[in-house]
Amino acid sequence: MRSRPRFVFFIPAAIATAALLACGPVAGRASPGAPAQTHEASSAAAPVPQESLGPELARLNALAGRWDVRQSMWSDPARPPAVDRGEAILTPVLGGRHLRQDLRIDSPKGTFRGLGYLGYDQATHQYESLWMDVNFTGMIRARGTYDPAHRTYELTGAVPDPNHAGATLRLREVMHVQDADHFTYEYYEPHGGRQMLAVRLEYTRRR
Repeated sequence: MRSRPRFVFFIPAAIATAALLACGPVAGRASPGAPAQTHEASSAAAPVPQESLGPELARLNALAGRWDVRQSMWSDPARPPAVDRGEAILTPVLGGRHLRQDLRIDSPKGTFRGLGYLGYDQATHQYESLWMDVNFTGMIRARGTYDPAHRTYELTGAVPDPNHAGATLRLREVMHVQDADHFTYEYYEPHGGRQMLAVRLEYTRRR
């Protein structure tokens, strides 16, 4: 049996991460008498107007909010996926320069939590993601582009191969934004010499 997929931003890839991106907001213990701070308040001294960040980051920040998530995960391409549900909180941080995802997926085997960041590098003109979760101690990075005609982001990266020391496995992430209240994230990984869909996260904005 394959190990559980590692997602980059929306991993879940299993995103989402979805997840970006699964975890609720990560809470630290405040010092006695210290004022409470949000992620945004603690990461940026002052807000930056969205128009100064460019359309790429404005497009990402439009996804900010609380989302219900439906996860489908395939451990065997010949079998139906396991389906679980959870939630994601997407928050612009550092003055809107990056989008943070806190993802949580609840399943009979326990709760999956992950944390991801997605942004746009104005120097390289690429989208970049960073992902961490409770299944491993490393961090996964990926980068890619946006197709405006299909409202789709596609990023690629690599993860360590658990069966071959020092080797890596190529991963691919596809995020499609259907409208302001719905988007999907799909995570692909090698299987039998070809890329297969390992995880799909379906996001619906919570009202």
